[in-house]
Amino acid sequence: MKNPIEPLELSAPLARRLAPQLCRKDPATGENCAWCHGLWQYLRLMRLAATPGHQVDFYRRAFQSVTGGNGAPRVLVSGAADYSMLALALAIHRERGLEPVITVVDECDTPLFLNRWYAERASASVECSRSDILEYASATPFDVVCTHSFLVQFSPDERIRLLAKWRELLRPGGTVITVTRVRAAAGTERVRFSPEQAQAFRATVLRQAEAMRALLQVDPDELAQEADIYMSRQRPWPVRSREEVQQLFEDCGFRVDELSDAPRAAAAGERPEGPAVPGSGERVQVIATRL
Repeated sequence: MKNPIEPLELSAPLARRLAPQLCRKDPATGENCAWCHGLWQYLRLMRLAATPGHQVDFYRRAFQSVTGGNGAPRVLVSGAADYSMLALALAIHRERGLEPVITVVDECDTPLFLNRWYAERASASVECSRSDILEYASATPFDVVCTHSFLVQFSPDERIRLLAKWRELLRPGGTVITVTRVRAAAGTERVRFSPEQAQAFRATVLRQAEAMRALLQVDPDELAQEADIYMSRQRPWPVRSREEVQQLFEDCGFRVDELSDAPRAAAAGERPEGPAVPGSGERVQVIATRL
């Protein structure tokens, strides 16, 4: 299956313009997440952001076994940088002749706005809830929870709470479908771009933005400056092994049905290393069933 067509050239400037207004402000620091949500889709256009589309064959296979009681699976998208997971889940189900009932939960209004925007263009219905997933509740259980690169947003202790919440939200026999990066050599602290990685990433942003200037319609130097901020704040928690992932799910009441290596994103010229960069590091694909 090919990736669904996503109108990034339309939504990227929209996200960049609205993120400073819509992004959630951290009550402790006063900072918001516009550094990520305002830039993310430009990074995608430059092929510098890891998204569900890089594992489209995995998600297609994983969704094949998902069923709903009335033929319309209830799908929970847990965390969203933009509408990429919605687009993929919608396309895969429509390929099967199904119209899924999709809910997107995120703390920030920017990705929720983008999901509503995409759903309207795709003639789809989506429910969006602004909530910390750990605090989210639903009267009706879901058939599947799907995410991408979400486990690394949580510390090891918080991951236990996250999986307990997913289990609570799923019906018995419901499924979690996700992809996460693993870092065998990582310690226990959050991961940052190294100085060398940051230098290479910035240079790539400048080069790509200049080459794509007509499409992006943004000064390459502005995007490079935004990339500097992005790199300084992109700090995922490490997941250190496949065994760690399997143990986490099993300890939290799931059966792990698949734990496989994700294919690396095809390189488009020289690609830098760093957190959330496609083709950078190893990723594992997970299908787990709620017991």
